[in-house]
Formats: sequence, C-alpha cells, structure tokens
Amino acid sequence: MRILLTNDDGINSSGIRAAVKALNELGEVYVVAPLFQRSASGRAMTLHRPIRVKRVEIPGAKAAYGVDGTPTDSVIFAIARFGNFDLAVSGINLGENLSTEITVSGTASAAIEAATHGIPSIAISLEVDRKKTLGEGEGIDFSASAYFLKKIARAILENGLPEGVDMLNINVPGDATPQTPLAITRLARKRYCPTVEERIDPRGHPYYWIVGRQKTEFEPGTDAYALKVERKVSVTPINIDLTARVGLEEVKKVLRGFDSPGSSAGFYRKLDKDTEPQ
Repeated sequence: MRILLTNDDGINSSGIRAAVKALNELGEVYVVAPLFQRSASGRAMTLHRPIRVKRVEIPGAKAAYGVDGTPTDSVIFAIARFGNFDLAVSGINLGENLSTEITVSGTASAAIEAATHGIPSIAISLEVDRKKTLGEGEGIDFSASAYFLKKIARAILENGLPEGVDMLNINVPGDATPQTPLAITRLARKRYCPTVEERIDPRGHPYYWIVGRQKTEFEPGTDAYALKVERKVSVTPINIDLTARVGLEEVKKVLRGFDSPGSSAGFYRKLDKDTEPQ
C-alpha cells in the first residue's frame, strides 16, 4: 500500500512524525508537506511563481519532501512525482478542525485535494490548548490520535470508503485515550464569528487583525458537539460534491421571481428543457 502524508503545520511538525509512526506498518509512507506553517490556507494553489522543493529525512518515511507552497501544492506535487496512492492522510494537525469552516483549513483542504484525484482521504486533527502549544508541537501527546489514525486508516485500506464518501474529517479530544468512543457526525454550521480588530502602529497608521469569537453551543449530532460536549472522537464523512441535495423544481420555484426584461420567458424555457428527463 502507498500512503501519502501531508499537513498544514509544516514538515517539521511533531504531528506529522507521529502520523508516520502510526502509518508505516500499513504501507509505504510518502511525506510531502509545506516547508513552513500554512494554516488557514484553504485550497490555495501557488500559480504565479515557481515552487521549490527540499528533500527531508524523516524516520519511517519512504521519501519526504518539503514544499515552499501550500498544502494543496504539496498534494499536487506528490501525485505528479510519485503517481497514485491508496490513501492520503493530512495531519495530525495541532488544533481541531470543525464545522463547515473546514473549507478554510489547510489540513482538510489537502485531504479534499487528494479526494478530487480519486484517493480515499483522511484529515485528522488533535484538540490542543493553544496557550500551552509551543512551536511545532513539542511536548504534545499524540498517542491517542495516532492510535485512532492507525485503526481508521487500516479500515479504509481494507474496506474502502462507502459510496458517496470521499474523505473522513476526524477530530480527537485532547484528553482522549484508546478507550474514548467514536461518534459519526455531521458538520456543525459554524464554529467562529469572525470580525476585524483595528490597531494603531507606532507611526500612527491603522492595521487590522482578523479575529474570531468561538461559539460554545452546538447542535447534538455535529462534530463540534461530539468533541466539545460529549468528549468523543468525531468522524465526519465528507462528499466533495457541493451540489445541494434539493429537487431542481424547488430551485425553479425560487427563480420564478427572476425578472429580466425580454429574457425571462427564454430563461424558464431553457431551465425547463435542461431539467426534462432524458
């Protein structure tokens, strides 16, 4: 089995080394990850400059490369360089990645990128105390998250993912043990309420930080509720087809109010024709 391992914390993160140890008994592990911290980079790609790559030695990895780009760049480079993989893993991330805001996460987005290439994928994140987390994760206990990663990765390699599931987004409580129960969840609607904070530099010029206030109440059945309230390992199946699961007739009803002089009739004829059974 060939396993691609990446992250958004950077190739020197302790989390990626813990993941190598968890996965190298399951197959050949190829590590391709950003050279530096690229959290919250989403699906960004580097298109307007060349990217450079550096060979890195990581014990247990078949090969390891640091990329001076994004997590998505790293996945694209890995597939171009090494071919297809049986499984892609992004993590173990320092800090949870919850709710519909996983689209902002470099960790989740790397797994999504691999999934677009038809590779079954896992994004795995560990809840950490941000005030106590140093550098690249020194001193963090990854044993429980590594345990769950190995068990889930083995299950996917042996059984595949269910039809309609492209990846799993996993979040492990910071106080988890191997006995912590799993919860199969859906994404919470929102985790942060972002805003902009204005500050003044020493020369009197304003500058701005994007900051977010965390929500503390979540709906049962969601990933955030499982992790933050129930203290369970949340496992959320993700489908990368973002098309809303709604009857097209419902959309047509909404668009009946579409008013474009001289073109609305043609608009609806076209809509009806496109939605007729073939």
